[in-house]
Amino acid sequence: MVFINIPYMPENNRIDKDLVAKELQNLDIDNDARFNIFEAIYNRLPHGVAFEGKDSDKAQQLENVLRRLGISYRQSEFSEYF
Repeated sequence: MVFINIPYMPENNRIDKDLVAKELQNLDIDNDARFNIFEAIYNRLPHGVAFEGKDSDKAQQLENVLRRLGISYRQSEFSEYF
């Protein structure tokens, strides 16, 4: 399992929410994951999203989007917050 931890940063509030939603919509991930990612960017909870081993390419796509948007993240094998 790959977990993408997205810590809440106040600076994230400066990133246009419509842009983030559009970028997430372009990813090949389910709607629950999109919701969790969006919430993690702009709120304190949840903290990220998990991808099973077969979906590691989806995790890489997400990392690319987060990097492009300037959003901090960390990859781990589990959530760092639970």
